[in-house]
Amino acid sequence: MLDGPKVVVPHRSYFLFRGRLADIGDWDAAEMWPGQPRLDMPDPAFVWPADHAWCVANDVDPHWAGIGADLSAIDELIANPDIDVVPADPREDQPYYR
Repeated sequence: MLDGPKVVVPHRSYFLFRGRLADIGDWDAAEMWPGQPRLDMPDPAFVWPADHAWCVANDVDPHWAGIGADLSAIDELIANPDIDVVPADPREDQPYYR
């Protein structure tokens, strides 16, 4: 996987993978031993479907993930009592843990 395509931006570099969302975390990962997937794969930094209808962004700081989507999808996430979601406006200071 380390010789695959990569995107490099200031202070970060990202390997590019393509696959089914159900297989996330296993994309091109070498097995630890036959039949045993790697359990130490980091979460993907960016995930989006082929139609680019939504996007999840995850930085090296594991306490947050950004989600961009239609307002109806964002409203549905905010309304879900099982997850901690706060709206963020890119023009304002971003939410963070103190």
